[in-house]
Amino acid sequence: MTKLKLTGDRRRDVALFRLAVLGDLIHQDLPRGELKEALEAKAKCGWHGPAGDYLRVAPKTIQSWLTLYRRGGFDALYPKRRGDRGVPRSIPPEIATLIVDLKRERPGRSAAQITDMLVDTGRVTRTDFSASSVQRLLAAEGLSGPKMEIEVPARHRFRASSVNELWQVDAVHGPKLFDPATGRRTTVKIFGLIDDRSRLVTHLRGSFRERQEDFLRTLFGAIRVRGIPRTLLLDNHGSFTGSDVKVVCAQLGIRLVYARPYDGASKGKIERFWRHLRARVLSELDLSIVEELDDLNLRLMAWVNSTYNRRAHSGIDGRTPLSVFEEEADSVRFESDFDALSERFIAHAERTVRRDATCSFGGRVLEVPQHLRGCKVALHYAVMRPDVIWIEDGETRVVLRDVDEVANSRRVRVRSKTTQLKPQERPSTGINGVEAMIERTLKVVRAAAIESDVRDEANDTDENGGLVCNPF
Repeated sequence: MTKLKLTGDRRRDVALFRLAVLGDLIHQDLPRGELKEALEAKAKCGWHGPAGDYLRVAPKTIQSWLTLYRRGGFDALYPKRRGDRGVPRSIPPEIATLIVDLKRERPGRSAAQITDMLVDTGRVTRTDFSASSVQRLLAAEGLSGPKMEIEVPARHRFRASSVNELWQVDAVHGPKLFDPATGRRTTVKIFGLIDDRSRLVTHLRGSFRERQEDFLRTLFGAIRVRGIPRTLLLDNHGSFTGSDVKVVCAQLGIRLVYARPYDGASKGKIERFWRHLRARVLSELDLSIVEELDDLNLRLMAWVNSTYNRRAHSGIDGRTPLSVFEEEADSVRFESDFDALSERFIAHAERTVRRDATCSFGGRVLEVPQHLRGCKVALHYAVMRPDVIWIEDGETRVVLRDVDEVANSRRVRVRSKTTQLKPQERPSTGINGVEAMIERTLKVVRAAAIESDVRDEANDTDENGGLVCNPF
């Protein structure tokens, strides 16, 4: 009995087994009679098959292998693949399509759950096929696995070509601190910006609210120190997508690019930084010492400037983010006039003026010029000076002040003289609605009376056309 050493590849093992059975026949050119005797001799031998079982091979089978070898060599001895390979043969095509649709409809459904759903709805019976067949179908369609992703966009590792070409922007929740505005502890929202090329954190800032102006203050702090970026890669949160952010960035020549919703991996660099920040700083904070927002912001930037930006980073060939940024700082657009820079960071808010010529904003009640009562006005304020609020009345900038109710109680009310405008001459149509209604009603009454008289006159006539005398 001949024993064959297996390689682990089933098709290759089958080909090697067939070659071992052929043996020296592949090198001999025997006449028909001698070939028949050689084939019968091999058929009498026992062989260990590719699966390790004992078997015998018929002479005609050995001859067919020899013919294949002579036509195509060793590769011809490989068994042919099934034409329906990868297609579950126990599942009908229409049920297979339904199974795929069920999985795509809700990716969390398992093969066993889908099988139970088909049985419960009467589409199949429990004996038609097993959950393993469903699992193989889903695997063939690329729909299996606990972390299955359907229609996942292509993702490539990238790096900006120069510093300040791209900043990644995001916000993360920090600790709870006392908020003087609300009088209670509030979760701090930490805004951060990181340069894609150098991995340099340009600025971090915590805020009790997650609004446009809070992000713009963070952006202002980053630009003052690290220059103006060309592009910002942002999340789809309202603090990044508002009109104020778009207008400010347009004035600064900054292009905005928004990541796909629920695709945090597209901003992988800052997402990785958040994990580092949580482990090294946020989890180590002593909240008995860090009580105010300024205390937190001081520690955040101190750690960034003294530790993170100066530590070697494997993603930039073991160099520090600060050294990479400084090497290419010649290409950075810096703004030296901070007053002019502040003028570009203008935020807007729309309010409706009340009848007493006031409107509310940020917990303040502001006094608006009297002629704007009942109108919608746009309040303007500098992000870095939110206490100064103004409106644009034509070409005039009117700075608004808080309402002083006591002072207003002493103000003299002067009624403005209005010019009496002459009434316009009204056209005379000669049409009166009431008279027209009365006339229409009378016409109906007259028509009914005439019809009644005609009916009575017909009833008073006898069969010969004469009038009937009425004794009464």
